[in-house]
Amino acid sequence: MGRTVSTLALALASAFVVAQSGPSDADLLKPFEFRNLGPAVTGGRVVDIEAHPAQPGTVYVAASNGGLWKTTNNCTTWTPIFDRNPTISIGDVAIAPSDPDTIWVGTGENNNQRSSHYGDGVYKSVDGGKTWLNMGLRDSWHIGRIAIDPKNPNTVYVAAQGPLYRSGGERGIYKTTDGGVTWTRVLEGENDTTGFIDIVANPADSKVLYAASMDRLRRAWNIRETGPGSAIYKTSDAGKTWTKLTQGLPEGDLGRIGLAIPKLKPSTVYATIITTTPRGIGVWRTDDAGKNWSRPGTSNVPGGSYYGKIFVDPNDPENVTVVGVNCSRSDDGGKTFKGGIDRQIHVDHHALWIDPANSKHQFLGNDGGLYETYDGCETWEFIDNLPIPQFYAISVDMAVPYNVMGGLQDNGAWRGPSRSRVPSGIANSDWIAISGGDGFYSIADPEDPDTIYTSSQFGSITRFDAKTRTSRSIRPREQGQRANWMSPFFLSPHNAKTLYWAGNKLYRSVDRGNTWATVSPDLTTQHEEKIKGNVPHCTITTIDESPVKIGVLWAGTDDGNVWVSQDGGVNWTQVNENLPDAPKEWWISRVVASSHAAGTAYVTITGFREDDTTPYVYKTTDFGKTWSSIAGNLPHEEVSVIREDAINPDLLVVGTETGLHVSLDGGKSWNRFMNGMPTTACQDLVIHPRDGDLVVGTHGRGVFVTNISPLRQLTAKVREEDVHLFDPDPALAYSFYQNMFDAFNGMKRYTAPNPTYGASISYYLKTVPAGDVKVEILDIEGNVIATPRASKDAGINTVNWNLRRAGAGRRGGGIDTGEFLVRLTVGDTVQTAVLEVRGTGVGNRESGGRESGIGNRGGRESGVGSRGGRESGVGGY
Repeated sequence: MGRTVSTLALALASAFVVAQSGPSDADLLKPFEFRNLGPAVTGGRVVDIEAHPAQPGTVYVAASNGGLWKTTNNCTTWTPIFDRNPTISIGDVAIAPSDPDTIWVGTGENNNQRSSHYGDGVYKSVDGGKTWLNMGLRDSWHIGRIAIDPKNPNTVYVAAQGPLYRSGGERGIYKTTDGGVTWTRVLEGENDTTGFIDIVANPADSKVLYAASMDRLRRAWNIRETGPGSAIYKTSDAGKTWTKLTQGLPEGDLGRIGLAIPKLKPSTVYATIITTTPRGIGVWRTDDAGKNWSRPGTSNVPGGSYYGKIFVDPNDPENVTVVGVNCSRSDDGGKTFKGGIDRQIHVDHHALWIDPANSKHQFLGNDGGLYETYDGCETWEFIDNLPIPQFYAISVDMAVPYNVMGGLQDNGAWRGPSRSRVPSGIANSDWIAISGGDGFYSIADPEDPDTIYTSSQFGSITRFDAKTRTSRSIRPREQGQRANWMSPFFLSPHNAKTLYWAGNKLYRSVDRGNTWATVSPDLTTQHEEKIKGNVPHCTITTIDESPVKIGVLWAGTDDGNVWVSQDGGVNWTQVNENLPDAPKEWWISRVVASSHAAGTAYVTITGFREDDTTPYVYKTTDFGKTWSSIAGNLPHEEVSVIREDAINPDLLVVGTETGLHVSLDGGKSWNRFMNGMPTTACQDLVIHPRDGDLVVGTHGRGVFVTNISPLRQLTAKVREEDVHLFDPDPALAYSFYQNMFDAFNGMKRYTAPNPTYGASISYYLKTVPAGDVKVEILDIEGNVIATPRASKDAGINTVNWNLRRAGAGRRGGGIDTGEFLVRLTVGDTVQTAVLEVRGTGVGNRESGGRESGIGNRGGRESGVGSRGGRESGVGGY
């Protein structure tokens, strides 16, 4: 940063409109706008696809926690149309056949996944998605499917699953006949862990419907995918009475069931059923409207409760497709299935749409995003302009400009630039893949941005060389080791060659992961029953080291333990019993060591795996002997991550289930901070130690960035001043480059916006001044070379200087690098600060140009935890 060099006059009271106490915290946050970095190079989980029946090219795509997207030009461009609702986690989308502008959305993803986020009921739009109203069923948590009467858009049936991690809630088949004003539960499950996953209506008789119940319960350490409550039901009187169908169907505990009725043969119903023996998805069929069922073939489709939907060709009732890990298609009504119809595309399929006007035209949605075929699945095109990646973790390096790294659900880990030297912005091609599998933490060596440590599921950790694109596994090995789905690791802030990695014990390497030493005992509860579960548990989820004092180590576990060591791991003290009003044995999502005092740390506990939305946030200043809650006025949402700024100890940021929240007073009060961001889960965040950018990794909408350097300098003392000029960040001067053909790529190419080019200059006004506000840029000789237009609003104001002399035009008057003076004049008050303009030959398509050893934490990820507070990704598969 620069430095304030002089204050030429004190503010005179007469220069200002009299005000009481200055801008509120909420007003101070208004100027900061987030920009989305994407990327769209890799997709996210697509859970449903619907299309307008009369307008070819109008398609709706639902992402699991990425909202609802609409295209009216056959995927050339997309518009998110559900972003401003309290949740954007989606289970199902339905279009009214008699009125395609009436759209229903059931919130809460219907897959039993670790990262299946919950919703708050059903929503309706009557204007094609422009506006939405919540129509109730707020305690349904996860919606399986919606069926709309083909002749009456006000008659709707909803299959509600209920909570994933507990019993109870609104479970069953609900019906409305007045467009959602009132609801009646017309069918309920056999026990309090049974909800409903599917419902389909007979296309020839809307009074005939079939519904599928699902008995399942997930815990942090175990998932029960089957149960006695799973079954198929039928009504012939629009839901007044229901009959459980059993003749020819499998007995015993069943899992997820998917239903489909051929449009041309409504007496036939297909069902995919997950059975315990053999494991997988089997297909059953009835040709007499449910009286008798049989299994046409004997082969199972791979997959568990994460999959299980079946789709029938609208033009051929014998052509059915089952989506699972892979897609399987039958041309003979389920007797035989063949694979290979999803070659060279991502696996883990959840949604299929078959064009009723041309069956060879289909859309397919999976964990990798959206695909389209025009030749009946012979070839596929990846639709690479939907920015819906699901980040578990995020970090930054110390390159100039810096890069962003992070791990994605089922899409590996990636690195991309924070800005591009191409005017159009950051392209998909600017991102590089670091690792495969489910990607988690990726941390660059602060002295060498091309050396990246990255992790994937259940403890895998590798060292990646971005120059050679080669990697080496460096996981420590020990008999009986247990590792979390998202095992934490970090680089020591005191020595970049020192790594810490945690399973159920903490390990340290002093040679970049080549060799390891154990530096803790088993820090978990070692609960015998939980260890026996089918999901690894009793593991360490979050670790950190004090940047202030070497050897002060912190650890938190998925079963509620918090530990601290003040001697590098020789001795450990358990401190979670001192957390006031904290739930016992719940998931510790973060423990973060302060950058300002060795004994200060922060702990967050998440109730995501308990379906408890209470925020738990704590602070200690005495190595965990005592703790105080700083959750304050945070909304009832689970907290995934907390960060303390390395410059301003009063600046705290937390990520929750649906957003981001900032405290400017050390946790006494919080304000929602979502300018330009959709309502989505903020899984991880980092404040760049050098550049002052707040970088947020969301689980559903990619990466968001905004510069918060003024907030890092906004102390209580500054807020009492009438005028304050903040030290500006160094600016980068570089030329853009562009191939002439970059402008000929059409509109379908995805690019993320660059930050505004030039220098950002921010200042604080306690009140609206009576006089003028002027910002000037002076060269080393004292000449005024630019006068950016300044605002006189109370609060934080930012102006941008494009690094050119006034009147120079776009092509002339290039600026030299070096130091310049910023002069702020408000009435009789004059303040100045030094602005440094740095030159760099670095672009996102070039190498080199790195700064070493810069920053408080060297770009490390501190307080790493399990998916930022929510275990995520595909179960134990």
